[in-house]
Amino acid sequence: PYLTFCLKACFCTKMTVFNSFGVLFSKCLSLNLFFPGRKLLKAKDECTHDILAALQINTDVVTKDILSLKDRTQKLVCNWLHQFCRKTLSDVVVSSSVPCHEEQLREAFVIGGALMRTDCRDPRWHLLHVDMLLAKGEVKAAGAHLCQVFGQEPRDAAPQARLGVVEAWRQSYRSAARRLSKLTEKDPSSLDFLLALIPFNQRKCMAQAAAQEASSVSSCGHWDQALSLLTVAVQAVGSHKLQYLRQRAACLAQLGLHVRAVADLDRVIQTHDSGCSDDPQVWAEDLCRRGRSLVLCSREGAALEDFTQALELHRDQALRCVEAGLGRLRVAECFLRGALQHYGEQQLSNAWTLIESGLLVDGENTELRRLRARVKREVAGPCNVN
Repeated sequence: PYLTFCLKACFCTKMTVFNSFGVLFSKCLSLNLFFPGRKLLKAKDECTHDILAALQINTDVVTKDILSLKDRTQKLVCNWLHQFCRKTLSDVVVSSSVPCHEEQLREAFVIGGALMRTDCRDPRWHLLHVDMLLAKGEVKAAGAHLCQVFGQEPRDAAPQARLGVVEAWRQSYRSAARRLSKLTEKDPSSLDFLLALIPFNQRKCMAQAAAQEASSVSSCGHWDQALSLLTVAVQAVGSHKLQYLRQRAACLAQLGLHVRAVADLDRVIQTHDSGCSDDPQVWAEDLCRRGRSLVLCSREGAALEDFTQALELHRDQALRCVEAGLGRLRVAECFLRGALQHYGEQQLSNAWTLIESGLLVDGENTELRRLRARVKREVAGPCNVN
């Protein structure tokens, strides 16, 4: 038909442009010259959409045209198609719950099929094909393709993680969590996408299994493994299950990664601040855990605010947490340092608050008692400054 002929002619013209562009791109790389980013992005988008339009009309002809390009240009075109397909697939999976409708995945399957025909040895094309099958809900076909290409027990983290998605669909949750946890070390950016390929109910069950497995391996001292498993649990359900964030924060603290532990506890404590929790005992414990990590990453000021608030919320629970963590003597010393700093700046009411909190932690601390007496005298005098 005439339309096909015109599109084919247009596509061949594009291929010539691609060839020239590939040469220019190579020169820019070799000479380390600046290539305008907007022009590159525009050319990439236009060419990708033109190739997709042509593929939907005649896949065989377009695939042959791609294979006829010089290696450098062929690689560039395939990479563009792959990036476009990945983005399209990700957008569909995020906006729709799996399994997705066939029409939503039509463009992805067209591009994926063409890429497989350009070079069936490239593992990226096979992983893309598996992801499309999983998005469609064709779990059996996805599992079969994985085993055919990568073997029954893949070595690499990426195919292992896809096998984990298949196992989650099949309700083998512990095995699924272990396989997906491998990706947290190698390619953490892909984990959210792969988790989205699992229906939400199965995802919740797998998160629970991951947390249980993390408890098991951490009891044997394998904290790194526990951290990977808990990352799967946290990302699988987000903030729907705060206990996973608490578990991961404890694991991070055990590994000495206190900045990250504080970040997890920030998310937990935000729920208390927003009124989603009315249990002062739990709130106090969360604050004390964050306070401990704040001290250990040299943020004593913020830590003292947490310990003070915890003592106000639930004194007994706060004191138990302090004893189990840094210990009363060390926390009292932190309160003393903070109080001395405020005293030196003549912020006597702030100094008094920290002294009182410090004495609740360690009532026998001599230095805190002396400082309290000094502040009392200054407050009682005629020239006190607050």
